[in-house]
Formats: sequence, C-alpha cells, structure tokens
Amino acid sequence: MTESILALVPTYGLPFLFGIAVLAAAGVPVSSSLALLVTGAFIASGELSLIESYLTALAGAIIGDQIGYQIGLRAGKAVEKRLSRKPSRARQIERTKRLIDRFGGVGVFLTRWLLSPIGPITNIICGASDMRWLRFTIWDFIGEVLWVAIYLGIGYAFRENIEEISTLLTEAIWLIIAALIALGMGARVLVVLRQHRIDSEKA
Repeated sequence: MTESILALVPTYGLPFLFGIAVLAAAGVPVSSSLALLVTGAFIASGELSLIESYLTALAGAIIGDQIGYQIGLRAGKAVEKRLSRKPSRARQIERTKRLIDRFGGVGVFLTRWLLSPIGPITNIICGASDMRWLRFTIWDFIGEVLWVAIYLGIGYAFRENIEEISTLLTEAIWLIIAALIALGMGARVLVVLRQHRIDSEKA
C-alpha cells in the first residue's frame, strides 16, 4: 500500500488527499494516516504546498466524520447490528461505547488523533447516541486540527522512513488503546470494590 500511495499522492495531488481523507473518516478501509505521512514527505521536497495540503486534509477528514455521524443518526442501530456480526468488530464497538460513555466529547477528541483507528466507529456511535451534533462537531474539529498537523509533521520530519514510521505508529496506537481499556476496567473494579466495602461497613 505504501508504494501505491507514494505514486498516487504526487500524481493526483490534493484531490486524492481529500478523497482518501473523506473515505477513511467515513469508515472505508483506506489509510488516510499513511496518505498524510506521504504528503508530509512531498511537502518537505517542495512538491506540495503545506497550507493547501493541510486545509485539504482537514476539510476531507471533517466531512468524512460528518458523514459517519449522519449515518449513525439515521441508521445507527442497523449499522451497528451489521458490524457486530464479526466478533472483533463487536468488541471494538463495545470498547468505543465505553470510551464515549466515560469521556464524552473528550473521547471524540482522543479518537481523532491518539486513538484514530476507532475514529470511524466513534462517528457512527455518536450519531446513534444522544450526543448533540454541535458538541460532536466542536470536539471533532479540534481533534482533526491536531491529527492533520501531527501526521504531516511526522511525514515531513521522517520522509526517508515513511513505511517504518507508519508501522510503528500503528502498533503504538493499538497499545495505547489497550492500555486505556485496561485502565478503565481497573478503575471500574476499584469502584465496585470500594462500594462493596462501604456496604459491608454499613451492614
């Protein structure tokens, strides 16, 4: 995939970047993060404009997120049921629900840049839940501003090692997701144990 994106970014430029950002945010399995890393490398070589690339990627990501939110708003339960047929996807949905229930809008912000692999599912869940559109959009915008800047910057700085950096980032993100889930479960266990102790003392 790296070689394909390396060829497509300079060939089709900003329209390709915009399209892949929209598709990835809307839930299509394409790598917008890798496209941003490659774009950053071409910005460093002077083949693409920094400002134009940044605004293009940002617009595409936000539009894709809005598409996902609207899908969740209009058909969230049906989409969730369909996706949950795969056990791995069902577990991902449950983890995302717990994240949003616990952190709300901040959870949306985190899934834009720090936990980006679960971003598309988050959009659908937010649309299907009671999260207001304005709240979702504000946190989404702030997170995407940071995400685009981070990945373009990494691509710019490590343009000679794009594939290796992409692999390391992907592995690191999944480790962070697992750590957050473990922390959340640990905190829940502590709350339950504390409540049990209080109830025992009252008895």
